[in-house]
Amino acid sequence: MNMIICTTCGVGQFCARPDQGFACDHCDSLIYPRDLNVDGGEVWTVDSTGTLGKVTDPAVSCEAMTEAWESWLAADSDPTARAAFQALLAAALNLRAALRAGLSFF
Repeated sequence: MNMIICTTCGVGQFCARPDQGFACDHCDSLIYPRDLNVDGGEVWTVDSTGTLGKVTDPAVSCEAMTEAWESWLAADSDPTARAAFQALLAAALNLRAALRAGLSFF
């Protein structure tokens, strides 16, 4: 999980608050879920310590794994096969990070 860093101070991470918001652990700047803007292939999540972060959307990881697997099967050279395998590994690691963060892909 990639922690979301406060844009106000550029140092702190956001921690969950009882009001469903998040406060920077360095400057106390506040952010709420409606204010979160992550890239299209990412989703935000909160880890077991209450820290706000983002991970690759599990559906995006599964699609990338499928594409990499198909590329590996169709590879006609070692460099192409190696690149496909590396893409498969990267997608699998992204999926593992999302699952560890508590997200589901079913």
